[in-house]
This record gives sequence, structure tokens and C-alpha cells, in this order.
Amino acid sequence: MQASQKHRFLFVGDAVLQSEPEISEELRAQLYAAEIRSCNVEAPLRGFGAPIKKTGPLVAQDPKAADWLIAAGFNLFPMANNHIYDFGPIGMLETMEAFPQDAVLGVGEEEQAYEMLVKTFDDVNYGFLAYGENGYGAINGDRGIGHAWINHARVPADIRRFKSLVDVLIVQVHAGVELLDVPIPEWRAKYRQLIDLGADVVIAHHPHVMQGIEEYKGKLICYSLGNFYFDYPSNHPQWNTGAMLTLDFQHKQRVGYDFQVIKKDGQQLSLEEESVSALWLKNLNEKLTAESYIDYVTQAAVKDWEQHHAGYYAKAFNGVSSYSLKALLKHGKRLFFNRGIDYNMLWHNQFIESNKWLVDRAIRYKFKQENPED
Repeated sequence: MQASQKHRFLFVGDAVLQSEPEISEELRAQLYAAEIRSCNVEAPLRGFGAPIKKTGPLVAQDPKAADWLIAAGFNLFPMANNHIYDFGPIGMLETMEAFPQDAVLGVGEEEQAYEMLVKTFDDVNYGFLAYGENGYGAINGDRGIGHAWINHARVPADIRRFKSLVDVLIVQVHAGVELLDVPIPEWRAKYRQLIDLGADVVIAHHPHVMQGIEEYKGKLICYSLGNFYFDYPSNHPQWNTGAMLTLDFQHKQRVGYDFQVIKKDGQQLSLEEESVSALWLKNLNEKLTAESYIDYVTQAAVKDWEQHHAGYYAKAFNGVSSYSLKALLKHGKRLFFNRGIDYNMLWHNQFIESNKWLVDRAIRYKFKQENPED
């Protein structure tokens, strides 16, 4: 009889707070209508630890960010992401301590990071997991503390075992190509594999923009929620737009979901009109099923290669990828200071899955163009 009760869970994307969010009454009402309210804590609290050596920005947030998120009503905090380890183990551990210990998932020492968090409502057991793609803080064989890695060899067996212990299993993954509004095929295959292993819902974030939703074997995959409240400079038109995914469960099954768009204006967070949210989702979903999907991803990969990754590989080997005056001056500076191979940059290029898969796709395309008969 208890399983007949309806339970509502709510998920938003990435949060880096340098200011306290001012949440509209409508949005606050939606938050408090849910038993679980999840927000990805994207970075450690400022003032703890020391910066690690990495390629890419080092991100930290206001020391009061934990208090602000808790005051906003959130009660589930996945932290398996590419910035949580930016200030090393101390920065990560101190950040974990700032949140309720029964609300943090995806980080810590290995067994803690890979452990399932269980929440029980009316005798229904819900399991929650959080993983990130490979990164400088991933527990991937190089370290014993950090965040859970989605492609670790233990994950398939873990998910099968965890599913046997709960009625509903929800997996969050922080992965994907940044600022691309569709998932690449490799991540689609990975998330479908998670469903095959036993996950009932897969929810992703990291691209900083929204991506579509699909049902696979009756289970839900949300490919990217985008940003929730990300105080970091960007000129991208979607940087301050994200999604809120609401899931309804009854009789130990998902019985409905809702996708609502949230907009950030300064410190103010509010919901878009339902018609606007519906149009967003329709357009994003159409891109997933379009005949041009693969070509769309390939062209995005080629563009990224030409604008970014070709330069990253050249930089790693102290070379040059273009002959513009700016590039040549930078190259001359590197030669003058006798910089050798940049293994940090090579690691970034080769071991972070989204980077590697995107570059693989671009190189295959470029090779085919130059060798059409092969």
C-alpha cells in the first residue's frame, strides 16, 4: 500500500556560486514540492587547499555557497565533476564537510566515492549514484581519493549490484562536450549501457547548455541539464539558461516527468513560461532523432578541432598549428624558453573522454577528405 504513494524528485545542473541566488516564488514552490532536490556542486569552496596543476581553469566558489544552496532547499549534492578537485584533496574534503554527509555523493576515498546513497520514502528504496568523466580528480588508478569515474572497470558490476538492493536507481553523470547542444554518439551509447545494466534514469550535466531527452527501453535519459547558477564569465547565449527535470514515481515506477527551463538574470532565478520550455525540449529532442544528427556532430567536431584541439596538440609538442603572427610569436616565446613536451596538455587531450572522442571524429573526417579512396 505504501508504494502507492507518489514521490517527486527534482534535478538541476551545474552550480558555482559567487553570490546568493534570489529564487522566484514560483520556482521555490516547485522546489519544495519535491522530496529530493538535487544540484551539482561544480567546484570547491574558496579558501581551502592549494591549486593543482591542470589544463583549463581552476574554479572555486564563495565559502558561503554551501549555506546558500541548503537555504535554497537543495538536499542532494552530487560532486563528481571536473572542478571539485581543482584545489586538491583538502579543497574537496573541506567542501564535502560543509554539506550534510547524508546528502553528498560521488566523491571521497574510492569506496565512498563509488558508493550508492539510498533514500527511502514510504518503504520504497531509491538509490542515487554520481560519476564524472575522466579528469584531474577522477579515481582512475592514479589516485585513491577524488571523484567516481564513469568508465572505471568496477562500474558495470557496481550498478548491477546496486540495482539488486533498491527499487529505483538514478544515475547522474557529469560528462559531455561543452557548449554542444546534442550528446555525441559515444556518450549516448554509454548512457544506454547504464540503462541496460540496471539504471532506471540517467541524468547528465557538464556541457553548460541543455540537451534533449530520450526514452530507451522505457527508461529516461536526460543528456544535459545545462547550468543552474554558474557565476563565471561567458558570452555564450545559453550560459544563464538551464533546465529543471522533475520526476514522479509511484508503485516503484516512473510515472511522469517535466522539463522546465530556468533563466538566471544577475542573482535572480525564475522559470520560463511552460510554452517556452516545451519548445526548447521539442527542438532539442528533434536534433537527437534528425537524419542529420551524425553530420551535425561531425561538423561540430571538425570546428572544435580547427579552433581549439589542433592548437592543443601543437602546444603539447611545442609546435605550431597555424602561421598567424600571434601563433608564431607564441611559438617563438616557447622556443626561447626551451619548453619541452607538455605532458599535462597531452593528458588533457588523450584521457578526458569527450576530448579524445571529439578529436577522433574530426581526424577520421579530415583523413577521409584527404584520402577519399581509402
